Amino acid sequence: MKRFEPRPGFVVQAYRFALDPNAAQEAALRSHCGAARAAYNWAVAWVTASWWQRAAEQSYGVCEAGLTPWRPWSLPALRKAFNQVKHTDPRFAGWWTDNSKEAYNTGLANAAAAFDSYRASKQGKRRGKRVGMPRFKAKRKSSNGVPVHDRHHPRRRRRPARHPAASGHHTGA
Repeated sequence: MKRFEPRPGFVVQAYRFALDPNAAQEAALRSHCGAARAAYNWAVAWVTASWWQRAAEQSYGVCEAGLTPWRPWSLPALRKAFNQVKHTDPRFAGWWTDNSKEAYNTGLANAAAAFDSYRASKQGKRRGKRVGMPRFKAKRKSSNGVPVHDRHHPRRRRRPARHPAASGHHTGA
C-alpha cells in the first residue's frame, strides 16, 4: 500500500480519547463491537466455504465448469450478501437492528481487507511477513481498543504552513 503523504500546507493530526461510559453505554459499546466481530466472522465463513467446497469438488474430479462459483470478497459484494442474509440467518435475525449499520460495515470492511492482504501476500505483492488466510475472531480474545470511523466528518484540516524561522528551530544554515 502506498504511504500517505500530506500535501504541502496540510497537517495531519490524530487524537486519542479515553472513554468512561456508564453501564448502559458500556453494554451498547460491547454490543457494537460484537456486531462487528460477528459480521467479520460471517464474511470469513461465507467466502472460505466456497473455497473448501471447490476443493472438495475438485478432489471428486468435477470439471472446472461444474465447480461452485467463487464468492467475491470486495466490500460491496460482502455488504450485498450480508444484507440478503441478515434477516433470515439465526445468528443475526434477532438482534441485527440493535446496532448501527456502521458496526457491521466495519466488520465486513476488515474482512475484505484481510482477504486482500492474503491475496497480495500469496502473490508476493505485499511487503513484510507472509499473511495466512483470514481466521475467525474469538469473542474472549478481543482487545479493549475500538477504532471509530466516522465517514460524515473530514479527517484532515487545512493549517497554514509555518515558516521554519518562526518555529524557533535552528535550520543549521
